[in-house]
Amino acid sequence: MSTNGANGHIYAEDELYRKLAPDRKEIRILCLEQDNRLDRFVQNGTVAETPPTPSELIFRWEYISLSDRIVPHYDAISYSWGGDEAKAIGRTIVVNGRSLTIPKNAHEALSAVCLRHGHYRVWIDAVCIDQEDKHERNNQVSYMGDVFSKATRVCIWFGEDNSVAEPALGSVRTLLETMDPTLPDRLKTPHSGSNKSPPLSTDPRKLSTYSGWPSVYSLYANRWFTRAWVIQEVALAKQALCYQGNYPSAVDFDEVALVATYLYERRHLLPKNPKKSAQTGFENAATILTLRRHRSQKLASLLRVVYTFNCEDPHDMVYSILGLRHRSAQKPDSIHRVIPIYEEPVVEVYAKATKAAISETRSLGILKHAHSLRPFHRKRGEPDDFPSWALRMDLRGHYHINPISYRSFRFNANEFLSLVLWPNDSSRVLRVQGVLVDTIIDVSDCMRWKQAGDSSSSGWNDTLTAAAVLHETYSWAREALPAWTAKDFARKFSMTCAAGQDATGRSLHDGKEHASRLFHGFWSTANVPTSSDAPPQDDGYASETGSVHSMKSQASRASSTTRSIDVKDFDTDLAADNPDATYALSAMMKGGHHRTVYITERGALGLGTDNVQVGDVVVILFGGTVPFVLRPQAHYWHFVGDCYVEEIMHGEYIRTLNKQNRLEQAKQWFKIR
Repeated sequence: MSTNGANGHIYAEDELYRKLAPDRKEIRILCLEQDNRLDRFVQNGTVAETPPTPSELIFRWEYISLSDRIVPHYDAISYSWGGDEAKAIGRTIVVNGRSLTIPKNAHEALSAVCLRHGHYRVWIDAVCIDQEDKHERNNQVSYMGDVFSKATRVCIWFGEDNSVAEPALGSVRTLLETMDPTLPDRLKTPHSGSNKSPPLSTDPRKLSTYSGWPSVYSLYANRWFTRAWVIQEVALAKQALCYQGNYPSAVDFDEVALVATYLYERRHLLPKNPKKSAQTGFENAATILTLRRHRSQKLASLLRVVYTFNCEDPHDMVYSILGLRHRSAQKPDSIHRVIPIYEEPVVEVYAKATKAAISETRSLGILKHAHSLRPFHRKRGEPDDFPSWALRMDLRGHYHINPISYRSFRFNANEFLSLVLWPNDSSRVLRVQGVLVDTIIDVSDCMRWKQAGDSSSSGWNDTLTAAAVLHETYSWAREALPAWTAKDFARKFSMTCAAGQDATGRSLHDGKEHASRLFHGFWSTANVPTSSDAPPQDDGYASETGSVHSMKSQASRASSTTRSIDVKDFDTDLAADNPDATYALSAMMKGGHHRTVYITERGALGLGTDNVQVGDVVVILFGGTVPFVLRPQAHYWHFVGDCYVEEIMHGEYIRTLNKQNRLEQAKQWFKIR
């Protein structure tokens, strides 16, 4: 039997969604029927402002293979699914002569892209994937990167325009032309043989007179910029065009993202105080632009990027970025491959992804972020069966703690010893080889202050708060380790709180100039007695016999008068523009934020995460460039976080063990859960 479609076409009365061939990477394309195309609504050469009614969205299927050498033309639609309310409100389209109810936001996107802007052959996830068929969904998601990379264009639908004055998309174009009138023409030749974005030759005075800031901010506050799937949808696109509301023309995404990059870099100086949602839009758009220039990434990098985005299904915090991985990593025979399986528990997905990132890079570097991706406080009674070492991608927001070595250089605590993983282990267990260094016997209170850019940050007062917290922590540590001279201990304390790097990520271990500036800056903001008979102590790891208890017993009479730094009038010092003091406080605020200072059994001073406890141990795990803190449990170890101990950051401890022919004896397996 057969039925007549809206235009007289004959359709077989089979199921609307016939099975796809995953081995050919087959997908469905929606083809707008001839009678519904844009030329029906052209009057005197002008497109009618009133869009067609919902009943006029009539399509037919076309099936194409992404594995073919030449893939037929189609455009892919990128949009925001919206919340539960938008999904609950159904709208009807006709496909192959059958009515199909789809979410409101998908219907709006199809109406705008197909009817208003003339894209007649499109792919859209809510319709072209049978959402009720889990097996099909898993297969389609596994090659979603191909869907968007092989599309002729990606059409971004921002939704209807909520700005009250100038159209939001138009305001970005106006702002861009105000900033640099030549840029739109330069962007017509993508990349131009370079991976760098065209520079903006901007005169700040031009921006101060611009009146469309509310409309600009409303665009970047759009929900689309927070959706994790848009990362690869746009990063892989040959060309990405943006549409919104009734704005008559498309704006290239590269223009939108370039403006966002400029605004994000100057977000603290912008007029009209953009809301946090707009600043997030700036950052995420800039991130996508970077990935458009560098499309092939390792999973570890992508997992860190996606954390500032959101997904309705927590599985998609991993699955949404797989198309941006190196192709070799996602081949069927790759041991690093992550296979989308929505039926798997989220904990399994995140553990597998974290372990795949570790095995792909042959590095434990991603563990520096494991504690950062955890909540400040877990709700009482909330189950926590997530492995302590796995990234919690289901948590929203930015890192509340900076990883050790988070910028432009690496430490080398493991002395280049390669990662050794226990083979064929459980996905929820990370068993690695390393050495136990020391045991923590005392821990400070957590050092907290507001960072620049925090919504409630007041800038100057927060610097004073940080200075007071650092003073209090210094006093506590000086009390515990009195044998050091005041200057020696102030140098070590400032280096430890800064985690060996300044606020820009420059290493303070390379040469003496910057380390000296850090110390003198910290010293200049404090009033410290300089008389002390206590000599500088040897590093706590220079011998096996050194301990904090023996060091305390060697303290001189004068040490009791030099153990505390009294904060001077910071207002006077810093207001006088003391660059070294500013340099030191910035570095220590960046490195020490939401961390604790701890003291070990051998008398070392360290910087750990906010959850460090007495009895935890400092370890060097092979494949990890920084030391880590573990907590002993009955039959396994609990991962606490990364840490900084000045004396062991560049392989000193491993070299000492080697020199003493004790490295093989010291090696052990750590079963971390």
